[in-house]
Amino acid sequence: MIGIEDKLVIKQIYTNSLKGIKSSLSSISRQLGFSLEFVSSLIESLVEKGSVEIDPDNNYHLTATGRKLISVVLTGGTFDILHVGHLFTFNQSKLLGDVLVVVLATDKNVKKLKKHPTTNSQKDRVELIDHIKSVDAAIIGDEHDFMKIMDLVKPDLITVGYDQKHDEKDLYDTISSKGYSHVKIIRLQKHVSGKSTSKIVQEIIKHNYRQFDEEDLETLLKFPD
Repeated sequence: MIGIEDKLVIKQIYTNSLKGIKSSLSSISRQLGFSLEFVSSLIESLVEKGSVEIDPDNNYHLTATGRKLISVVLTGGTFDILHVGHLFTFNQSKLLGDVLVVVLATDKNVKKLKKHPTTNSQKDRVELIDHIKSVDAAIIGDEHDFMKIMDLVKPDLITVGYDQKHDEKDLYDTISSKGYSHVKIIRLQKHVSGKSTSKIVQEIIKHNYRQFDEEDLETLLKFPD
């Protein structure tokens, strides 16, 4: 049975690896808010158990044994105009594992599939989602090969939103042929009714927003005495 603090260290080392952040003693201490002495004792124990290893530059990495101590959930999408429906999806996904990784479609792939550019760039989208409490790591998807993300994340479970246009069987067949037959795929059934990006865009268009001319602005800026 792994302790809570041990699991926090393992999760931090794992998510750092996804983000390209080095897991040094000082960085882990700072990220978790634990003292250097406490983190050092935790890692020393994890190294002895074979869960963590240290490289020549004194950075820590998970071993295969360490990786098995956490369950990783992967979900993905565009997440261009963020709304409560997305937050609900993230929260539901996070309940299914220890770590939630969100992969975002690249700007080029969104434009190719949806025939229009994103409102927010992939850089902005990943930064926004990476700050959501239930999300442990947000990463940009590969431009051409989804399996590269699978090899990076090595998820235990993939969640699909209730309205996402994915065929679970086709997805499973694809990842299974690449050595991921153990990965479960779950379509989320619960959702926030009436909340979708397309409906939000329709409402914006419906309200017919327009630029104010100088007279409009002058009127709006008048304050009562």
